[in-house]
Amino acid sequence: MSGCYANPVVGDVQELKDRIDYKSYRPGDVRLYGRPAKLYEKKKDGKYIKDNLDDIEKKLKSIGNKDVADDVGSIILKIIEYMMGSSGIVGDGVTVAVFDGDCYSFLPVSMNVPKNYINSIGVIYGYAYEGHCYKLPKPQIMCLSERPSKILKGDCGCDCGFDPAFGYAVWSIDKLERAISLDIRADDLKTLVLDENLPGNRSPLAYAQTMALAPQRNRD
Repeated sequence: MSGCYANPVVGDVQELKDRIDYKSYRPGDVRLYGRPAKLYEKKKDGKYIKDNLDDIEKKLKSIGNKDVADDVGSIILKIIEYMMGSSGIVGDGVTVAVFDGDCYSFLPVSMNVPKNYINSIGVIYGYAYEGHCYKLPKPQIMCLSERPSKILKGDCGCDCGFDPAFGYAVWSIDKLERAISLDIRADDLKTLVLDENLPGNRSPLAYAQTMALAPQRNRD
């Protein structure tokens, strides 16, 4: 494959726990190669909160009033649960978040899938299917149903440049599994909206939809 040596370094090498089962053959398997987002386990967050609550409790108990320590700890836990639940950060599926310095804006992205179906997010640069490796013309941010796995050397069958030393990981997913692809572009509104929708630049499907929705008028 021409130019397959030119893959860039995409991030720091991560210690991934999951491994692909190379002993079995999965006919509909698609392997996606890209940079995984950092995984933050919820239990670590719970441990951090518990450690701080224990510290507060010790300081309050040193005053000599155990009942006050228990009440304060219970109140803090309720406040934390309320903040996490009402903020929109903690929820099912995918949430796009923006912070402007003062406020957070949250946009939940839902799809018709079971609860906790989406398990990871990554920037995908290429894929392998039925023994052949391909590069995407443009990297895609994808929310996927499986967690990333560690790439073994020579995993894709050719020297495509998806080297784990460069920060790449692999997702092994059946081709019929549902996923979310986020098309993110950053530019001025003139480029993203005005120039993009000039006649000749719009998708042909846009014209077909306009014609289908146009009101029917009687001919003279």
